[in-house]
Amino acid sequence: MNICCIIPVYNSQKTIEAVVEGARRFIRHIVVIDDGSTDDTALLAEKAGAHVLQVTKNRGKGNALHVGFRYARTNQFDAVITLDADLQHDPFDIPAIIEKYATEKSNIVSGNRLHDSEKIPRVRCVPNRLGIFLFSRMIGQTIYDSQCGFRLYDRQVMDTITIVRDGFDAESDILLRAGKRGYRIGFVPIKTIYSEGRKSGSFYRPVRDTFHICTVYLKNLFWKDR
Repeated sequence: MNICCIIPVYNSQKTIEAVVEGARRFIRHIVVIDDGSTDDTALLAEKAGAHVLQVTKNRGKGNALHVGFRYARTNQFDAVITLDADLQHDPFDIPAIIEKYATEKSNIVSGNRLHDSEKIPRVRCVPNRLGIFLFSRMIGQTIYDSQCGFRLYDRQVMDTITIVRDGFDAESDILLRAGKRGYRIGFVPIKTIYSEGRKSGSFYRPVRDTFHICTVYLKNLFWKDR
């Protein structure tokens, strides 16, 4: 299978080398989407062996994914794996995601952190569980983790679902719209990493981004797919 790895980044110079080096153990072609960083993220990503696409102004994770999907389609990749740059996704879980895709042919394979929910901060876990309930009811498939950004998307998803959200809510929007189209969504247990004793590298804003995800749900509930 011809798969590339897409890593959206913004000011992630402390962690990007480790993420790229870890991903390169399993995937040859690593694409870092530098979303307007003002530090040495792009330089360090290239040093670690990634192909870097730079966005001049910070626009958000959804836009970075849009850039990455466009690159993958232009270069004829069969699928992409997306993971975050803050070390909350372990690249060593990549083989399990690829194996799930190879054996079940799901259009999307997502990591599932909720099997070990005690490690997830409550401010992140509660909205996720609400999303699991609502998303599952809307699309008629069981969703085990509605917000995990560690995913595989196949070419059919990239070809038919245009990313229209710029922020973290883009991933929820893709999941809902793919489910409404009847695309198969699979899940794989992955490591749950929320390290104590250090400031998280995540730029997720619990109140604001959860509100945006709720807005995405309501739009998908009342608006036709686009």
